[in-house]
Amino acid sequence: MSALEKVETLVKGVDEKSKHIVTYLAREKHARIKELTDLIFASSDMEVLMRIKEIINPKAQEITGKDAIKFEQSKIDPLTGEKIFFNWWINEELTDSAHDDFVDVMDEKSILRIVVALPTQEKNVKVKVNGSLLVISGKKYYKEVPLSYIVEKKADVTLNNGVLEIKLSKVGK
Repeated sequence: MSALEKVETLVKGVDEKSKHIVTYLAREKHARIKELTDLIFASSDMEVLMRIKEIINPKAQEITGKDAIKFEQSKIDPLTGEKIFFNWWINEELTDSAHDDFVDVMDEKSILRIVVALPTQEKNVKVKVNGSLLVISGKKYYKEVPLSYIVEKKADVTLNNGVLEIKLSKVGK
């Protein structure tokens, strides 16, 4: 099972708030507890900690045999080389192939902007929001992009010279 398939299986097996934590960490690789608390509009940091301990990690244990999220006092970010202190990290096994250089998700105040480089032969692409996943499909292209926010189902989609741009309005922002 690929890393992306493991993340998708994990996301399908947990509640909505836990999905947002997993998809956010799958994209960002690490976060402070406050970021995760704000992400799901939790009443306290303890709510996030309990979700990780009682919902997310037990489900990940079923799927991969390992916890999905763990706390590190100090760790080097393999992407930037920067030393990161006091963050929650997603298991690297869940990120190896989940990262795609041809998909860029930008978090802008009230929207998520997703830019995707498509194969040149793709002319008609369908875009659908399915829970916490953005599904992009065409004749020879299929991609599921984990979303870190609750978004409206309606998407503003532009395709120009093989570059697909999708704008999704965040709910509650």
